Parts: sequence; C-alpha cells; structure tokens
Amino acid sequence: MRFAVSPIPAIRLIFFLDGLIIAKWLPHLPDIQAKLGLDIGQLGLALAALPLGIMASLPLVGTFVIARLSERGAIRLTFAWLAFTSILPGLAWDLPSFAVALFFFGSGIAGVEVAMNATADAVETRLQKRIMSSCHGLWSVGNLAGAALGSLALSFQLEASLTLPVAAPLLLALAWFSTGQLARNPLSSAPGPALALPDLPLLLLCLLPFSACVLEGAMADWAAVYLRSEHGAQAALTGAGFGIFAAIMAGTRLTGDRLIDRLGPVFLARCCGVSGLLGLTVLWAAPNVWTALLGFALMGFAASLIFPISVTAAARQPGRSPAMNIAALSLICFSGYVIGPPVVGFIAGLVGLRTALACLIPFAIGVLLLAPRVQPKLAAQPT
Repeated sequence: MRFAVSPIPAIRLIFFLDGLIIAKWLPHLPDIQAKLGLDIGQLGLALAALPLGIMASLPLVGTFVIARLSERGAIRLTFAWLAFTSILPGLAWDLPSFAVALFFFGSGIAGVEVAMNATADAVETRLQKRIMSSCHGLWSVGNLAGAALGSLALSFQLEASLTLPVAAPLLLALAWFSTGQLARNPLSSAPGPALALPDLPLLLLCLLPFSACVLEGAMADWAAVYLRSEHGAQAALTGAGFGIFAAIMAGTRLTGDRLIDRLGPVFLARCCGVSGLLGLTVLWAAPNVWTALLGFALMGFAASLIFPISVTAAARQPGRSPAMNIAALSLICFSGYVIGPPVVGFIAGLVGLRTALACLIPFAIGVLLLAPRVQPKLAAQPT
C-alpha cells in the first residue's frame, strides 16, 4: 500500500498524545482528594482501580478490538474511549464513583496501549524501518507535557471537572486527524483466543520487560522519598531524582532506533541490565545527594529501551498475531510496574529504603540474563 504521506509521524503523534492524556490529570489528584474528602488509605484504595482496569482489559483487547479492525479503526476507537474515560475522574462525587471512574480510565489506557504498539509494529514491518523506541520516547515526552499542562491549569485555579472535559475532545480531534495516514488493512488476519495469555517462549520474553518495569515503578514512586529520607535533600532537590531518571529514559528512547540498528537489541538490552546493576549499587552506597543523582541517571538508561525492544520481539513471535502477543506482554509488564513499589515499601519498613532498593538487584540481573530472548533482527512478517 502506498501513502501520500508517511504514517510514521501519525503513529508518533498518537504515542505523544497518549502519554499526554494519561499524565494530564495527575496534578489534579490532590484537589480531587480534597474535594471528595478522602484520607490516604481511601485514596490508595481508589487508585488501585486504575491498574485493575488496565489489567482486566488487556487480555481482551487483542481479541475484541485489534483482531477485527484496521490500524486506523483500532486507533480511532480506542483513543475515543480513552478520551471519554479520561474525563470521568474529574466528575466523581464520592469514593465509589472515583474508583469506578479510574477503572474505566484504566480500560481506556489498555485499549490504546495495544492498538498503538501493534500499529507501530505494523508500520515498522511495512516500511522496514525501526520506529518503536522513538515512539516510546515521544510517549515519555507526552507524559512530561501532560504534567506541565495540568500544573499550568492549576496555576489558573482551573479544576479537573473543567479542564479534563475541555482537553479530551481537542486531543481526540488531533488523534482522529492524524490517523488519516494509517492503513485500512486489518492489524490481524484472524481473531485469536479470548484471553491473550502467553505460551512458554513468549512468557520467557515477557519476563525481561517485567523485570525492567519493576525497576521503573520503584524509581517513579520512591525516588523523592529516598532523597529526602536517606540524604536529607531539600524540597528543591527531592524531585530531581525522578526528573533525571525520566529525562534520561526519554532521551535514550528518542535516539534508541538508531542505537538498535547500529548495536543490536541484545547488546543494548545487556547494557540496560548492567546500567541497572550499577545504578542500584550507587543508590545503595551513595554518600550524598549528587552521587545518588548519578544512580538515578543510570536507572533511567536501564529502564529506557527494554520495553520498546521487547514489544518488537513479541510481535515477531510465531503462532499468534502481533496484537495478541503485545497484549500479553503489556499485561505481564504492567503487573511488574504495579508490584515493584509496594514490595519496596514493605522491605523498606523492615530494613530501610536504601537496602530495599538494593534488594531489586536480582531484577537488574534478570534483565542482563534474559537479554538474549529479544530477536536480533527486524524480520518482515505477512500481515
């Protein structure tokens, strides 16, 4: 199929918009908590509904959406549902309605997660050009932009009940317009089973990004607390750990496609494992804040390329459609992101946060040992 305009900018824009719409509501969370009168325990209970919505939806997306629609249709349908559900948290009136809103928001995140990754893989295969890493880099940039826009709205004292309903249709219109450059042919030639559960080879591959997501989740939730509790960092520096982590991760992903072409995915996956091992060791031994920030930079590189490399590898696994394999991989990876922070918190309560982070070293070693599970070449597949 020939395109008047390359589909690459279109799918990259979808990744950016997805990252933006997911992150935009987060700065409003303290105000939503205050409006609903939730204590910390109630807030934590409600927030658990978001990953539950994602994990409940991921196994079904490949069958009931991706296997029956084209690249264009899958993106448009799932992004429309994401845009609608992104409004709901700001409209909640009590704890149960907030939890239900987050569950449906999670289902919207799950749909776009599979649709955009399956489409990026299809574009890679069709054009024989790597784009997966840069797409995920733009998703990270979208996260930063969404958080910034949400903070800007708060600076003007605009509530979530106003800004989210205004932003959602605008972002949907951008996504809808961009998908005109995507193909109309089906993402999958035949529907798969009702549950996108992995077979053994795919399961072994999924353990690689699972390990990386455990590390990423721990850094996201505990970086600021670590700097404050272990090094007495002032308020201006407590956010620097995650900021450096996120910036290194985004920058590496944006240049990752060229790195993979030059060095190969297996070598880079091993480099990520080594970087994670070094980063956790630095965080355990760091004598001051500045050394700790080096540790977070190393962890940013460690978490950067594993997921996009693994998505491409999963899509090439034989036996099922790329979309079904990506749904299975996303389910397992996201469980790692959910599991990591509470495990660190539990261990920190016993032995301290510094030692708790060091206890994640086996996951960095897991990345290093599982690196050969990714395929070394971008091989064409029939659609």
